[in-house]
Amino acid sequence: MMKIKRIAVLLFICCLVLPMNVFAADSASSSGSDLIQWSRQAVAVDSSASTFSVDIVMGKHDPFSSLEFGVKLNGPITLKDISYNQTVSNNRVSAVSNNTQYFGFVDTTNRYNGDFTVCTLTFNYADNASASATIVETNVTTITGVGTANKESLAPNKTVTITRNTTSVTPTDPGNTGNTGNTGGTDSNGSNEQPNKGRYLFNVDDFTALTALENGSTDAQGVKTAVFKVKQDEIGSANEIAVQFSSLFVNSNERRYIRIETPFGTVTLPDHVIPANQLGSASTITLVIKKVDAAALSSAVKQQLGGKPVIDLSFELDGKPIAWNNNNAPVTVSIPYAPTDAERGDLNGILAAYIDGSGNVQIVPSGRYHAESGAVVFQATHFSTYTVIKSTKTFDDIATSWARKDIEALAVRGIITGTSATRFAPNAEITRADFTKLLVGVLGKHAEESGEGFSDVPANAYYYDAVMTAKALGLASGSGKNEFRPKSPVTRQDMMVLLERAFTASGHPLTKTAELKAYKDAKQVSAYAQESVSKLIASGIISGSDGKLRPLDHLTRAEAAKVLRLLYEELY
Repeated sequence: MMKIKRIAVLLFICCLVLPMNVFAADSASSSGSDLIQWSRQAVAVDSSASTFSVDIVMGKHDPFSSLEFGVKLNGPITLKDISYNQTVSNNRVSAVSNNTQYFGFVDTTNRYNGDFTVCTLTFNYADNASASATIVETNVTTITGVGTANKESLAPNKTVTITRNTTSVTPTDPGNTGNTGNTGGTDSNGSNEQPNKGRYLFNVDDFTALTALENGSTDAQGVKTAVFKVKQDEIGSANEIAVQFSSLFVNSNERRYIRIETPFGTVTLPDHVIPANQLGSASTITLVIKKVDAAALSSAVKQQLGGKPVIDLSFELDGKPIAWNNNNAPVTVSIPYAPTDAERGDLNGILAAYIDGSGNVQIVPSGRYHAESGAVVFQATHFSTYTVIKSTKTFDDIATSWARKDIEALAVRGIITGTSATRFAPNAEITRADFTKLLVGVLGKHAEESGEGFSDVPANAYYYDAVMTAKALGLASGSGKNEFRPKSPVTRQDMMVLLERAFTASGHPLTKTAELKAYKDAKQVSAYAQESVSKLIASGIISGSDGKLRPLDHLTRAEAAKVLRLLYEELY
């Protein structure tokens, strides 16, 4: 009765704020079967758990002010708690009638657009009998321009089924009944188990996931990172760690990162890491990190790796393994590694690699050792067996070159190549096609073709894909007359324009600017290049020499290596 009175009070307050005819609402009705969803269709509650959580998710909708739900409960479950999205109004309402829980929020302006997780419901469940919760009713209220309210009544009829998981194995530490997965200060209702086959399962429920996201750090672009930690003393002797999430949490419509830290390595997932056509109707996504036994490797690979760590990465959808690759959503992987005394003299030669289907070791261009974290970090666009290797690459004609270390660092990763197996020609000019190909290679991007190609870039040219990717990313627009002039030398000012745009395309835009007039040849900088040159100077990437920028000089291969390595280290 007190809850019903609270609803009446809230409505009375709204009547004082809005014209009286607001609540003489026009009403429309539809099924709403696609608009309102549970985050999971089925929940298997661990044998030792007495609660579980599940989200209500709303799709895209025209702006609205208020949202109410009716959820009918069947079986031995009761509603324990409602945790709303932090953007939701504090004017929240709740009531119970005929075993149906009514709840929602009321606002006086159309401040919501949908397309977000509305709330997390936590239920009590202390029985082994199956249960269900069905969203039987949803009301969406919109304030019109003339001060009336239009109420849209929906009947989603979305059901989540609840069963008791009677086959789950207890955690390896029987005294640990709290949060075995540290989520950065967030209490966990997730379950952790150590099955017999060497797999440690960390099942992250929706409440734990959303709490970790709420407590996560925010980057310069406003994107939050939710962190989940699995510690060595929790996994025991397991050689495989599986971390399971709701698919809606991982493939959310809101931008986010999910970082999973384990003794075997750290994996950071971007949103929409699983393509929609591959995800299908799967309700759970599981990341599996496996420590690979050297005995499983070929003798040739074992000799090449020399005892370095090897991990295998994979995804599972609803418990079934999938083959994953996605060039549009690279995953950041970090493998802990302690260099040997011999390797410390050349940390640039510590690389990431994967073992392909034929058993060959292939370099991952983005991989490099980070001394501050004690790990080799790289970007993965497909899942495979990954490892750390040590390698070197040099050329006979760069021993005295001022750019030798830059050339070697890029060459060993396959980003830059010589004019032959033994020569690099550091003082030779570099063409527009070759510089563009190298730039796109550093970015590690492949974009679909954007409109019409350039008339002087044939489809069978070795640089065709790189030039078209550069065009799609907004790096290259040609030189007029639909020409790219691929064989022409690239000038220093054109290099600066391409480089500055590359920072933007990679999500690291340069924002500060500097005056050019301090340079003796500042007037030689073309109008189209002035902003890019100014930003590169302000960031310290370009400094000029002898008080000059030399914007019209042709770029040499050594200079190209220098600026490309600067970009590389900023990105990776």
